Amino acid sequence: MNDCNKHKGMPSKWAWIIFNLVIYAAASFENDSAKAFIELIEFDYEDSCASTAEAEWTFINFPSNETLSTWEEKLIDYAIFKNVHRIEVANKSKNISDPPLKYKYDIAVTIGDALLNQSDFRKLVRFAGAAEFQRLSAVHRGVLKNHTRKDVERQLSLNNSIEEKKNVWTAWYQELAVLVKNISTILPLVEQAAKENGAKDVTEYWELLSGFPDGYNKIKYEWNKIADLHKKLLKHVMNNFSHKYHITMNETVPAYLLGSLQGSEWTPISVDASSEPDLMFDIKKNLWKRKLLGKTLYKRASDMGMQLLKHVPNSEFWDKSRFNQQCPSKLINFCKGGNMRVSTCYEPTVSNFISAHKNVGKTLFNQMSANNIIVLNTANRYSVLEEAVSELFGILAASPAWLNHVRVIDNSTDNDQHQMVSLMITALDVLPRLTYYMAADMWRINAIQTGITDSKELTASWWQYRQEYQGIDDDGTEIPTFLNDDYITSNKPYLPKLTGTILAFQLYHYLMESTEVRYDLIEGKQTKADFIKMIHHGGSDDWSRVINTFLEIDEISPYSLVSFFSMLEDLIDTLDEDFEYRAATGKESELQELEKRIIEEVNAPTTTSTARTTVAKRKMTTAMPPNKQNDGKSDTNAVAGSDKSLDSKSSVHATEEKSANHKTLQSESSTKVPFNESLYNSIEEDDEQDNKPKINTSKAVWAVGAVLLATIVICVIAIFGRRRCRKTPKNRRYV
Repeated sequence: MNDCNKHKGMPSKWAWIIFNLVIYAAASFENDSAKAFIELIEFDYEDSCASTAEAEWTFINFPSNETLSTWEEKLIDYAIFKNVHRIEVANKSKNISDPPLKYKYDIAVTIGDALLNQSDFRKLVRFAGAAEFQRLSAVHRGVLKNHTRKDVERQLSLNNSIEEKKNVWTAWYQELAVLVKNISTILPLVEQAAKENGAKDVTEYWELLSGFPDGYNKIKYEWNKIADLHKKLLKHVMNNFSHKYHITMNETVPAYLLGSLQGSEWTPISVDASSEPDLMFDIKKNLWKRKLLGKTLYKRASDMGMQLLKHVPNSEFWDKSRFNQQCPSKLINFCKGGNMRVSTCYEPTVSNFISAHKNVGKTLFNQMSANNIIVLNTANRYSVLEEAVSELFGILAASPAWLNHVRVIDNSTDNDQHQMVSLMITALDVLPRLTYYMAADMWRINAIQTGITDSKELTASWWQYRQEYQGIDDDGTEIPTFLNDDYITSNKPYLPKLTGTILAFQLYHYLMESTEVRYDLIEGKQTKADFIKMIHHGGSDDWSRVINTFLEIDEISPYSLVSFFSMLEDLIDTLDEDFEYRAATGKESELQELEKRIIEEVNAPTTTSTARTTVAKRKMTTAMPPNKQNDGKSDTNAVAGSDKSLDSKSSVHATEEKSANHKTLQSESSTKVPFNESLYNSIEEDDEQDNKPKINTSKAVWAVGAVLLATIVICVIAIFGRRRCRKTPKNRRYV
């Protein structure tokens, strides 16, 4: 009887096992099928993404109506492409159980702003493109005629007159102000995109794109720790400015005194803010004396990649990047093989020094993770981890060890001075940016949720948020400085940069096993293996899972950041108790004279370099006619005139004939603008010579003549030699 019952139960048990095997096999087949299909789509993504990146690269280096139009159309085509493949993925991949594959599926169907209807997406692209064209173009009128953004930034960082700073700052923004009327139609598109991507509101949508659920609330919870640090730095800066400019400051600083147009990072005022102004000035001076110009600066920054990660940027980065363009720099991801290119300016300022290291860090992150990176991540998400690695390179760049390594700091001064200068540089770079990121996102979220549409009301609200978070004001100008920000004009969130900057200090803590400033270099052999593995897999999955898997970091915390700045905080408290202003008197003029001398030395002509420059100049002229560069400034005004002009083909694309009559920026600025205001005109050179300002014309003519004469002599010798060869018996020619 018992045996019977036992045999009776057997069929049902085996049936259950077989049933589960069938289910598992079906799920496995579904996963394999979906995986193969998504992998095929990723190949198409690479091609479309790279094509769009190429169009953007051409535009930012040769801004014109034509290159702008091409870039905009590529962006629109890319969005259409994403939508087509989104539908295909959604139809063929419904029951996915594998977590990594499910992650790919999610980012293939929630594609961000590309889910906007075509007319709205076109409107966003047109506005973002017109704003970028304005920022890249030279000013065509007023006190800043023929000045570029870089020229204006230079004036703000060097000029010591409050009135002149304010005039330059105001004049630049007056060129952009014509676009402000359209911002009220662009901001609400974020809310529309949120609905299309299945998010309940703007906050959840930007958290989705950043891969950081409930991210804003988590950062707000800890925000006071960061805000208190920034307030101490702000008070210290105000004390110094009050004595330098002989003005009274209570709770805010005028934005135009911060050494740059946007005022989002304060390294341009490092000499004024430092407790060791002479040492800080020496760093600025030594950046020039060491000739860390253009590509040379990036070569030194790549040394950090070798020290830390045993990697340097690949050959394409060096061959195709342009080190003689505008600042702030633009780093473009070409979506294949981790290939990146930078378009940046020539000057070795403290800001550009830090930026170069950050760009190298970001380049190496993409290069090292190329074999594992998900191109869908690159296309449809913002990587917090990529930002964190980039910021880590920036933190290390300002360390006493690295400043000494690149020989821009005087080794005779004591460690305490080195430490305080290093901490001040990092604080001026990091803390104002964190508060700016927070202000920019909170302002937009509030404007969208409360339905603010009037441009004047939006501008007033913008400055309220900047005063609250950053402690800066517009000095009654009511200027919409948000138009100078490509993240704002293209509806991108700052949450990934905000989170990545905080995470960077956690990465620093992990590597150093301390939050204190290091005096010794970190070498690749000392770098923890798990950190390298994390970078290799940094783009293969959700960033939070990656850092948890390899580094066991399970939350974003400002503890490491606050601890890092604790010694600087104590110093500022001490200085404020017994305040004494220490000015670096007369240093600015000394630095300008040094810059002139270095430029002249770099420009010292040689036969080889002159010939190379001449050939390069011909190639550039052939590739892009000069009258296409930085023209059409006034034409972009029509884009801002009405919503209608944004929906249809905007007038910025329909005025080529008028734009062609403008003189080139290069020729006018090099002849009419004084040295300390002008663009450093230069042509790309090889790795050693770098990009150099234009050589004196008369010397170049003699040098070119010498090259031509030498060429003729060589040709004559070659001709006679060839004739001699022809007379040689055939059986002896190859002996």
